[in-house]
Amino acid sequence: MRRLPPLELFIVVLTAIFLVVGWKVYGGLHPVSGLGHAQKAPSQLYARLTIRYTKPPIYEEAYRMQDVEGVSTFEYRIRSYNCKEITIKAPPGKIYDVSFFFGGLDQDGIWQMVNLRPRPNPDAYYTVYVKQLADFKQGERTVTFTNPKYWATHAPGQQFQLDLSKQGPKDLLYMQSQKVDPRYQQVVDDFRAFGSNEFRKNVAAAQERARTSACK
Repeated sequence: MRRLPPLELFIVVLTAIFLVVGWKVYGGLHPVSGLGHAQKAPSQLYARLTIRYTKPPIYEEAYRMQDVEGVSTFEYRIRSYNCKEITIKAPPGKIYDVSFFFGGLDQDGIWQMVNLRPRPNPDAYYTVYVKQLADFKQGERTVTFTNPKYWATHAPGQQFQLDLSKQGPKDLLYMQSQKVDPRYQQVVDDFRAFGSNEFRKNVAAAQERARTSACK
């Protein structure tokens, strides 16, 4: 039998070693469950509207909506000055998509709304709270205001701002006028209009009961 030259023999042996090591490393391993797949991003949406009245008969109304991992729930609660409290929950089997409702709040500018100074002698104080957790990013906002119908027809007022980038003394202070802002009324209307006809009918009935019930 012909003997291989030292160089050829070395190449053959080295090739055999690579083949054995490669089989041990790659051929003997099995995929581990869960590896190679991105963790599912959590999805949580919360929206609340609380209306606190300054005069009887209604003391407080509260809308609470949430969508956690695609499961939507919501309820309405009303309390009167005469001790009556009623809670209306989503009708069984008729769950409205809260994520769709949340998208409407987004389009109506909930993330751009700011606190507004209370109007003199307001009938009610409004508080809107939203929170969103999606794609591992979180944001939340709380806005307080009164008289949303008023702001839909009247500008919040004029703001005076100091501009330090100007050189002349007369340019240091300037006035910025603000336009009417219907977003506050629109967001309140969004909450009021949410849900099925049955849910809104039950809410109306609860409002009537809270107005007329007396303390025991």
